[in-house]
Amino acid sequence: MSNKRQVGEAVDIARALVGDELPAGPPILALTEFARRFAAAEFDVPGGRDSDGYLFQYGEVNWFPEPTFVLGMVRQLEVVDTNGKHESYVQVQFEYRYLLDGELESAGNHSEWWFPGGGTPLDSWLDSVSRSTIGDLLRVKEPQEFLVWMDQS
Repeated sequence: MSNKRQVGEAVDIARALVGDELPAGPPILALTEFARRFAAAEFDVPGGRDSDGYLFQYGEVNWFPEPTFVLGMVRQLEVVDTNGKHESYVQVQFEYRYLLDGELESAGNHSEWWFPGGGTPLDSWLDSVSRSTIGDLLRVKEPQEFLVWMDQS
């Protein structure tokens, strides 16, 4: 029997890593630490190159009532049907939300994927993400909220 977890459990595992409080310290370091800890959970996904990966992203979003800037780390897991055919992806998101101001608006948008087999070990990629210049800007900003949530596409 496999020790791998079901993809449907992913958001509960992620929430258990975070707890009930806003993470302390610089947000970018908190995100990379959550990703390191979350990576220890193995999920029952197919063996394909893009079946389990991470996305680091930030930028202005327009689907909230107020202008909002988000900083997030996403783990994407592939879901397959009983025949092993691709069905969908589950994205578990660790996300800081900030009121958009001029500095954050000029920071622009950024997204960067990591997948196993891409040549860069996860720890090295997370180290690179933790040195992103957006971390310096957000270190002095107060997040409006921090959420762990799941989406399926």
